[in-house]
Amino acid sequence: MNNPTSGDSTVGSGATTAVLGGLIGSVKEKWNAAGGRDLVSNVSSHIPQGTKDYISQAQSKAFNRDHLRSPTVFFGYGEERPFYFERSPALLVPRLQHNIKFFYLNYMILTAVFFVLTLVVSPSAIIGIALLGFAWGAMIKSTQGGSVTVKGTSFAIFVEI
Repeated sequence: MNNPTSGDSTVGSGATTAVLGGLIGSVKEKWNAAGGRDLVSNVSSHIPQGTKDYISQAQSKAFNRDHLRSPTVFFGYGEERPFYFERSPALLVPRLQHNIKFFYLNYMILTAVFFVLTLVVSPSAIIGIALLGFAWGAMIKSTQGGSVTVKGTSFAIFVEI
């Protein structure tokens, strides 16, 4: 019988850490060799300052750590009826609005975790996300003039900031 000891698990976790460290170092070297920093700085320099300020303000409001609720509050530990479902639409809508405003950061974190897990479980999802990104970029490029023409019909695009 082969019984693992604590020394074996320490060696295993050390080897895992070394492999991950080497992988991260390799990715970083390839990023730098391919001109990744130059690409990011080039893209960043073409973003107007007003847009950068708007994103910075939105980011500071949306990702305020004070709005992150603890797991005990989020999952309703210790409450008598944490997941009671309102049957009356008159009571349901205000409750949903309150929960979305109160737990929005927790919902965003859960969405990000599920997104990453989806990419890990189904790497083909990366292809779908890349296709969506290209479609989004094409749409932004085609609407730069303020309108887009589809099959001879012109649609005006209105954006308020």
